[in-house]
Amino acid sequence: MTTMIKSKFKALLVMVTISCMAMIAIFPATATNAYAYEGPLTQEASWKSSDGGRNMYTHATLQRSGPLAGQLDVMTRTKNNVLMTGFTGGVFILLRNVDGAVIGVTGMQKYGVDGKWIGRYDRTDYWSWSFDPQVAAATASLQIVQQHAAKDLSDQLAYWQSVVCGNLDRLGFPKPPYGCPA
Repeated sequence: MTTMIKSKFKALLVMVTISCMAMIAIFPATATNAYAYEGPLTQEASWKSSDGGRNMYTHATLQRSGPLAGQLDVMTRTKNNVLMTGFTGGVFILLRNVDGAVIGVTGMQKYGVDGKWIGRYDRTDYWSWSFDPQVAAATASLQIVQQHAAKDLSDQLAYWQSVVCGNLDRLGFPKPPYGCPA
């Protein structure tokens, strides 16, 4: 009796397998478009320095379909609880497909804040990035990377140049023939 049940089960299994193969043959577009996603994808992340005084929080939304497909809208908050020293935080976002491979990346956005007793120690910035709509449709997840991102020498020189040139303008002094825009 059990042999008869096993053979009926095998016949049913073969029939189901053949039916599934026929469905795949009839609807190949469904099988090839299996990794295209619709609707927005949202991710948020927070970061704290090792001492806990420096913080970043980022919320990102990627439009994967529709007229805004490929548009990544991001809000990043940078906050410093350290009293006397500021810091610059950096954030960039990786787009990953269903296999976890990186298929897109934004440039690093840097935001500086002062020490809590010095000046502006809490700021919120809105930024966006555009991707190819096909890349957006294939994106299964977003990875937000936040970190301490010290200013490099060229950033510091550009800042001090703008401070010096701005002060010369405010005080009415002549600008040197080099360095300050006309």
